[in-house]
Amino acid sequence: MKKLLLVLPFLALITLAYAAEAYLTLSYQVLDSRVAPGGETTVFLTLTNPSLKDIRNIKVYLTPGPYLTLTSNYFELSGLSSGSSQQISFNVKVSASASPQISYVKARVEYTVESLEREVTTNIPITIRAEPLLQIANVNFSSTPEPGKKVKLTFSIFNFGEGSAKDLTVRIIQSEIFGVVGASEKFVDEIKPSEFANLSFELIIQPSVEAGIYSIPISLAYKDETRSENYSATKYLDLIVSGSYEFIVTLEDQEMLVPGSKGSVEIKVVNAGNQEAKYLTLDISSEYPFAEVFPQKVYVGSLEADDYDTEKVSVRISKNASPNAYPLKVKLSYRDAYGKEYEEEHAVYVKVSSFEELPKPTLLTPFNLAILFLFIAIILYYFFKRRKR
Repeated sequence: MKKLLLVLPFLALITLAYAAEAYLTLSYQVLDSRVAPGGETTVFLTLTNPSLKDIRNIKVYLTPGPYLTLTSNYFELSGLSSGSSQQISFNVKVSASASPQISYVKARVEYTVESLEREVTTNIPITIRAEPLLQIANVNFSSTPEPGKKVKLTFSIFNFGEGSAKDLTVRIIQSEIFGVVGASEKFVDEIKPSEFANLSFELIIQPSVEAGIYSIPISLAYKDETRSENYSATKYLDLIVSGSYEFIVTLEDQEMLVPGSKGSVEIKVVNAGNQEAKYLTLDISSEYPFAEVFPQKVYVGSLEADDYDTEKVSVRISKNASPNAYPLKVKLSYRDAYGKEYEEEHAVYVKVSSFEELPKPTLLTPFNLAILFLFIAIILYYFFKRRKR
């Protein structure tokens, strides 16, 4: 215990002597963890005097390493009092021809403590890396995606960055909306700056999927040109699933028509597809032997799947028409839920009868029968009245 008590005063004296000895410390911060060729960054250099003595005549000399240039390479400070610090900053530019590496800025600081000249140095690392930047573009489907249908998806991966992307793995993330036929993952060795790679996958849309807009998640995993930095990202592509259309157009009813006559026909339009048709319009042609069709354009509006609409149209038959069944052309125009326009041509067959097929006129019309029954009733009335007399 006595020995320890004897040692403690000596330790205290050493500590006081060290604190009394003036010295300068350097610390730094680089604004960017990595700088691309042709880019620049800012360095903050902090000078601190942790001692009990003042420091004077501080001179900072900066020396750039390979591929580096500095906006300033010399600073001068009048001094730092005990316990104080001061920060200086300067920009570092990287040559556009620089290769991936770590280059250094050497900072050498000369200063004076009382009449003694001292010096401290540090090396500031500047990491030169050209980062890749991948984006997906030129997305295309071989045909319109529909429930239960296979489609080929193609797209391009562009490198908009300043460095190569290496060991790229592209993976389609499957879901309950679609599956991938064959490999769902593909590998690309390298995509250089301003270049691209074309990829394709075969998808199958699930039969139970309703028409709508969905997403295709695409996972990208790759490395920089030195293979020292790993990158990963998930991009999303729009998958617009359209339902299928199937229209059935039939002649529901017609009045008897002969050459030169006028009558009505009833057209039935059935949406047998699996999605709604919007802005449905019927354009009815007035070709021979239909001398007149009214109306020629009929606006139906929206027609749900598994629903139908009937429209009555007046037609007049040409006088020189021969008895036969003639096609009355009906063009359907409509849009899907995304505004895509469709057109279909249909025809219904209208029968033109001969005059011989017209119903024969008869005297026993309902009116004539009523008159006859009334006449008989009057005769019977007077007959029975006379018998009573």
